[in-house]
Amino acid sequence: MPRFLTALFVFASVAIAHADFREFKSVPVDADLGAKLTRAAEASVKDFPKLTPDNLALSVIDLSKPDAPIRADYHGDASFYPASLVKLFFMVEVYHQGKLSPEIERALREMIQVSDNDAAAFLLDILTDTCSGSELEGKALEDFIDRRRKLNRSFASLGYDISAMVKPWSFGPFGRDMQIMGENKVNRNRASANSFASLLLWIVRRHAISPAASNAMMSLLERPLAPLRPTENQVKEFLGESLPPGAKLWSKEGDTSEVRHDAAYVEMPSGRKFIIILLTRGSADDKTLLPSIGKRLLAELDHS
Repeated sequence: MPRFLTALFVFASVAIAHADFREFKSVPVDADLGAKLTRAAEASVKDFPKLTPDNLALSVIDLSKPDAPIRADYHGDASFYPASLVKLFFMVEVYHQGKLSPEIERALREMIQVSDNDAAAFLLDILTDTCSGSELEGKALEDFIDRRRKLNRSFASLGYDISAMVKPWSFGPFGRDMQIMGENKVNRNRASANSFASLLLWIVRRHAISPAASNAMMSLLERPLAPLRPTENQVKEFLGESLPPGAKLWSKEGDTSEVRHDAAYVEMPSGRKFIIILLTRGSADDKTLLPSIGKRLLAELDHS
């Protein structure tokens, strides 16, 4: 192969592998779709007094026409604490680094299917060559924090503005994991609705890392609805609860005492296909919140 063709092939391969956020930004923003999101958001804020407009973010990609997707958002670039949605970035990075083994595959299943925090902590240690432990000082602490920034650097190279360097905890961090948070929690995990929409678009289009890796991630995210898996904990009280019979769902939720989120790809009985991201703050104790927002949003989206 001539040298210039070899260089072109390498460039094309890299461009495909690094499509992600730039791929998302290339999807046209649709004004009509944006109006639907705004109506659903404003109605939801009225229904839930603790849910102020700045504590709600939506991002939707309509993939009903695969060759002509459109998108819109409501506060889509606002940063939120992602809770367990950060595990989506951990999952993608596992496939990016190619660190697959039976034990890591088990951890991926536990982390995504039942949102296990121990599995997520194990994978973040593997991905960043770190481990939890007692407090550190000086260069040892600097090196630990720098290694934990590995995912941030990886995704920044793909166009993302996120932080994914802190382990999810069931109760709270200790030792060096408390230190890594920094003053005023400056290093706390953060991401936006648009960043999660981009990540799911990358996976759903089978562009994430490779078609085989994308298929594996889709399998992890799949949520059978009829019937639910006996161990399922991410459909009821989340977006999946608002789906009609015959719909299909691939998703990951995130919730704490502060936030309640869902990131989903749905295929409706009508044939419509959507990536839907719902991020909320301040009403996390209300388990009717996401199903209610989902019903309003789908009523807007799923008709001609």
